Amino acid sequence: MTRIPWGKIAVVVGVFSALMVGVTTTATAEDNHAFPFLRTGVGARAWGMGNAYVAIAGDATSAFFNPAGLSKLNKWGFATMMSVDMAFDRKHNYAALAGNFDFGALGFSWVNSGIDDVSISEGQGGGAFNYSQNVFALSYANQSCNFRWGVNFLILNHDVNGISNTGVGGDLGFQWDFHKEATLGLVGQHFGITVGEDKVPANYRLGVGIHPEMLEGFTFPFEIQKTQHRDDIAFRVGGEYAYVFENEDYGTAIRAGVDDGAFSVGAGLRFKQFMLDYAYITEKEDFLGENHKFSLIGNF
Repeated sequence: MTRIPWGKIAVVVGVFSALMVGVTTTATAEDNHAFPFLRTGVGARAWGMGNAYVAIAGDATSAFFNPAGLSKLNKWGFATMMSVDMAFDRKHNYAALAGNFDFGALGFSWVNSGIDDVSISEGQGGGAFNYSQNVFALSYANQSCNFRWGVNFLILNHDVNGISNTGVGGDLGFQWDFHKEATLGLVGQHFGITVGEDKVPANYRLGVGIHPEMLEGFTFPFEIQKTQHRDDIAFRVGGEYAYVFENEDYGTAIRAGVDDGAFSVGAGLRFKQFMLDYAYITEKEDFLGENHKFSLIGNF
């Protein structure tokens, strides 16, 4: 039986805890909500598991959750996501392309969130209101044995009725296969970003992904998240059962998860190198209701 290195795990968790304490003690009285979609998720597979993805990310969506996961790609990968039936005509879409080379993995991704052509009453000036936020990420990842690391260079743009502001920053992430049935993931996100007058809060995610040999096909991810200027810690948990048919060209999966109290379920169909995923999402805020995520992911 492989011995779990609890001492090394304790060091990693201790460093993460110190970072969270530092973020909390330097917080101001103002709770900064800038670019909130960056603290949720992308991809219907991850959404279906409650976005507990920092430890198990290994496709093109890794650029969002933990860039270290890009080094798990075979050669090339892509990912797309479209959101449907979001309340108040909101939109949330994603696209990514990545490749794994001899010198490491490279990726480029785009996340978009906003509202288009919302009518404003004459009492408020009339006309239409347009609001858009875009995030572009250039990623690099590499690995050594059972340890992976990755970085993102981020460009953020915020546009309100044609008035635009831009900021830059970065992410740093790690994944460690500390046991043959478990992976530890840690990422620090959104360092040093100011867009216009808004400072985007730093975000820290620590997670474990368990894939027990006794339960072939099952994956159980767990995650905690600490955001700058906030006292609370978000908890995420999920599960997936994936079944591959005998010829290994086809497969299916079912998923469920809880993202800080918001429930989600999902399913996926695999055909050779392609995975079509769906997730049903309940929002954390009751007035936002629920919505649907659709994704197509390729790994070649």
